[in-house]
Amino acid sequence: MANNSVDSAHNSTPSDEVMAASLVGSVVDSIVDGVMAGRYAQGQRLIAADLADEYGVSRAPVREALHMLAGEGVVELIANRGARIRKLSVQERIEFLEFTEAICVLGVRLATGKMNDPASVEAIDKAFEAIEESWNRRHARDFVDALYRYHIELNRISGNQFLEFFYKRPYIRFYTTLLADLAPGGHWDQYILNYRLIHAHILSGDAHSSVITFSSHIRWVLRNMRALGKS
Repeated sequence: MANNSVDSAHNSTPSDEVMAASLVGSVVDSIVDGVMAGRYAQGQRLIAADLADEYGVSRAPVREALHMLAGEGVVELIANRGARIRKLSVQERIEFLEFTEAICVLGVRLATGKMNDPASVEAIDKAFEAIEESWNRRHARDFVDALYRYHIELNRISGNQFLEFFYKRPYIRFYTTLLADLAPGGHWDQYILNYRLIHAHILSGDAHSSVITFSSHIRWVLRNMRALGKS
């Protein structure tokens, strides 16, 4: 039996390993996308067999994906019962937003300095159109998702590979989605006015004003979230 295992390991190829990793990554993305789309709710139990059927894969990549997501803090593993989507308190979501402010500030500052490039201006304008569109529909989950993707674009334009890499991590996407229960809340008009101003400062190339305006906005959002948490 040991020799068969060794032979099997020797017979595996780098392309097999890449395909397996890609399959696991696809399941990870599908689960996080499911949270973002509202198919999975906080606290919902996830059963490997059901997920395998849903995604048309074996249980092995599903189990590995769930372990990866547990390491990211997206799911909690339950002994002999699979996993469940993690639930976050209001305070935990506040702390997450405080943390991501530091990441997003860097992206805002660096990307603003690249607004002399017409392609960058076009890309960030297109990303902002999605924010406006979801705001018009008053769909909180889509609105938060559009804001997340706007910052993804800013981080890409920034040219800082570490910034871009970390902001795309599954846990960032997951936690950002959970903010939709608290933001924009009942402040739709002020929220879009704030972001229109942030966007205008970014396009102007004034990094100082972009950062100040963005940080002021985040502090305003945090005050609103804390007030909701106390109500």
